[in-house]
Amino acid sequence: MAFVILQNLHSSSLVLAAPVVPVMKMMKTLGPDQITLLLHHHAAQQNRNLMLLWEEIQIVVGLVLGACLYFATQKRTLSMVLCGVMMALVLFQFWAVTPELAYRGRQTDFSPESTNSGTLVLYQLLVISESLKLIVGGILASYLFVFRTSRSRSVRSEVDSIDDADHSHVNRGFRASD
Repeated sequence: MAFVILQNLHSSSLVLAAPVVPVMKMMKTLGPDQITLLLHHHAAQQNRNLMLLWEEIQIVVGLVLGACLYFATQKRTLSMVLCGVMMALVLFQFWAVTPELAYRGRQTDFSPESTNSGTLVLYQLLVISESLKLIVGGILASYLFVFRTSRSRSVRSEVDSIDDADHSHVNRGFRASD
């Protein structure tokens, strides 16, 4: 999503760098500054909508992950706690950061000073919470991988011990000619 957001912001610069004929006519009518402002507003609005959609998707994925962890990992506490931390971060973004960012962003898109300190703090909160989700998700994935590989080794050793059983008493009196 960070890549998509950066590309959206960069796309307005691409439109202005090589405008097609209809855009050139609009630039003559409105002026390049107004067109730039409008394109930046449009890109920012797209980003706000994408962030909201991404958070909704993360909530669904988080609920599915939580259900899978609950039913598939013998209810290991650490994996459930890590999933809960990630869900809490997503819900914090969904209810606190993104709505406020959308509200303040709409106000500051057309202001001459586009670097509003409140908006920058909200973006920082968003980046920090996304980074924390990545870190916690990495810890969860590592824990599940280590748990899975250590468990498969113990199951494999149990199977190996069964394979070493003595079955020499079976078919003692059996002859191929019978």
